[in-house]
Amino acid sequence: MPILGIDADTLASWRTSGLGFLQRQAKHVGQARHGWAHPRQVSFVFGCQRSGTKMVMRVLDESGATRIYHENHRTAFRDFQLREDPVLRALVASSPAPAQIFKPICDSQEADEILERFPSARGLWIFRDPDDVANSAVRKWGSHQLELVDAAVRGETERWGWRLARLDEAALADLARVHRQDLSPHEGALLFWWLRNRFVYQLGLDQHPRLRVVRYERLVSEPEAAFPAVFAQVGAPWDPEAVARVRTSSVSRRPPPPAHPDIRALVDGLHERLLATAAVHAEAPPPLPSPVLMIIDTLGVGGAERYVVSAANWLAEQGARVVVTAAPGGALEGDLDPRVHFEAADIDSVRAGLPRAARHVRRLVTEHEPAVVVAHSLATTLMTRAALPSYAVPVVQVAHGWAEDRFRHVAPMMRAADRVVAVSRDVRDKLLAAGLDEGRCVVVENGVDTRELGRRTGPERTALRAECGASEDELLVLVVGRLEAQKAHQHVVSVAQLLRERAPRLRFAVAGAGSREAELRQLVAEAGLDERVRFLGLRRDVPALLGVADLFLNCSDWEGMPLTTIEAMATGLPVVATETEGASRLLTGGAGLVVPVGDAQAIAAALEQLAADPERRGAMGTLARERAEAQYGQDRLMGELVDVMREVRSAPAP
Repeated sequence: MPILGIDADTLASWRTSGLGFLQRQAKHVGQARHGWAHPRQVSFVFGCQRSGTKMVMRVLDESGATRIYHENHRTAFRDFQLREDPVLRALVASSPAPAQIFKPICDSQEADEILERFPSARGLWIFRDPDDVANSAVRKWGSHQLELVDAAVRGETERWGWRLARLDEAALADLARVHRQDLSPHEGALLFWWLRNRFVYQLGLDQHPRLRVVRYERLVSEPEAAFPAVFAQVGAPWDPEAVARVRTSSVSRRPPPPAHPDIRALVDGLHERLLATAAVHAEAPPPLPSPVLMIIDTLGVGGAERYVVSAANWLAEQGARVVVTAAPGGALEGDLDPRVHFEAADIDSVRAGLPRAARHVRRLVTEHEPAVVVAHSLATTLMTRAALPSYAVPVVQVAHGWAEDRFRHVAPMMRAADRVVAVSRDVRDKLLAAGLDEGRCVVVENGVDTRELGRRTGPERTALRAECGASEDELLVLVVGRLEAQKAHQHVVSVAQLLRERAPRLRFAVAGAGSREAELRQLVAEAGLDERVRFLGLRRDVPALLGVADLFLNCSDWEGMPLTTIEAMATGLPVVATETEGASRLLTGGAGLVVPVGDAQAIAAALEQLAADPERRGAMGTLARERAEAQYGQDRLMGELVDVMREVRSAPAP
């Protein structure tokens, strides 16, 4: 019986929609517990109409961490198309939900541009069996999609707006080839499915590092196996309860519609290609954080600087957007991959210009919207935190090491970072002993790109050894490092003097430049060692120098975990190193000899032993190379560093 003239079905509909409205509002209010001072992961769900994207959004909406914007959300969409970017950014900023997901189905032909305009956003492209889509579309819209296909063949693409936008010449040619005047509505729907899903390849989305192609049928047939990757893609925590209502009833509900063999071949060909892409994407690891902003004082020659260049290039090669900022004019600036965006700034003297440096970082964050900031010194960490007092973007500091007496000063201030990455276990232990809380600090041991490392032969070897002052009958000891106090190069002079008579075949070459160069050259001259110790200056061919050496020496007073030692190991060189942070772990079990810091007598004795024993040198070099390749490669380092970046985006700081 109608109540106030309203029939029962209408009242039931109002009750259902009203309950849903109240549930959504309760969810949004509850999200206030996240606060607003944290990054939001923005994602976009693309695809062809009637492909199951509504089901995907409904499942994602089950998470308390998501904010869902369907194409009928009037604030985010106008006539089912995305509103202007500032509107979307304002919506994201106004909601505390960690994962915010838009469904711009009618903008799918612009997916590449949308992901470009939102450089930290991620995407999903959902596709469904074309026959099921065609059956559903004809029931929903009748012959409308047939009209669109006819219009495309006639060249009337502008009239239909987004529906026929961005079709390339190849698509139109294939469409004209299979088109007939008597196409059925189902054939028109199949061809429209083909037109829309073809954008995956026309726009290069199958290779896009931030987009995952997902098969609808797998989502509904294996929800607990397939949906975790979807939740990871959009940055929401996985909860098996979210798929409790997923059913397979929408799959193959009706028989495939009849279609001309040419149309069937065209559609099936694309469907098979999508299935193959989805299978690859299903096995893909979670998406890389992107963009990544890396900050370092300078890009001069040094271990931390080389770490930045190597890490930035690796991320860029894997498809992430990377911005590096440092003082201009660094020697390694030219080694950055062209895909890495470099921003020069006067941040080499942060302490004297903190406000200016902080403004620079704030501008970079505003322009590039990084998913995470990776700082490579305490000064740049403090500068970044001054620029981002609200903790809106997580900050990871890579702790490359300090002199022994500095740990007690730096450790307490490192709480400014959300996570501290210690490059060795020794560095971590010293930070914790000096007061850094354990939950904030993780170990990611250093690693190197081993692709260019190896023995050199032929004319290159002869020429480089001559430049280093060593003939083929002599043994070349290579030392690599900045000519600064930390590296303690005075011990090279002392050791060469001690071994002048005891190991006359040894020759020493020092690659590097720095403030101590004149002092060290004078020590060599005064000791009469000009024929035994040669300074090579700043070198860009260290892999080649390592490849012609016979032994490697690291005599530093302190290190984090020396990259040059790892590179020497990967080249197959026997190594003698002082017992600095990381050295003992690198060289255990016969991979090298570790001696006390500052003990020239011990360094000389170790080199003398190796000089007299070629078999031991060979065995040590082989073991060192195997260990470096197995444990200290760049892929292992970057995989662990990326895991830290992913984790820090999703977990609060301790």
